Amino acid sequence: QKRGRLAVTVISHPFEALAMSEREAFGAPDSPIVLVQHPIGTDKAGEVKKRADAAFEKLLEALLHSHQAANGESRTAS
Repeated sequence: QKRGRLAVTVISHPFEALAMSEREAFGAPDSPIVLVQHPIGTDKAGEVKKRADAAFEKLLEALLHSHQAANGESRTAS
């Protein structure tokens, strides 16, 4: 995000505290994080796709909010 590119961290729940501390450590305390259900590595492809589909709206919202914040825009539509 420091280079003007939108970024969102997507992680599973057990890594939430780590992600929060890392974004502070890297000087990006407002960097958005999208949490997905854990575990992922042991699930079949169909289940992972369902989880990805469920997280997609959150990802879009995080990107939109990040873009608006970077441009000083309000989140409310006019």
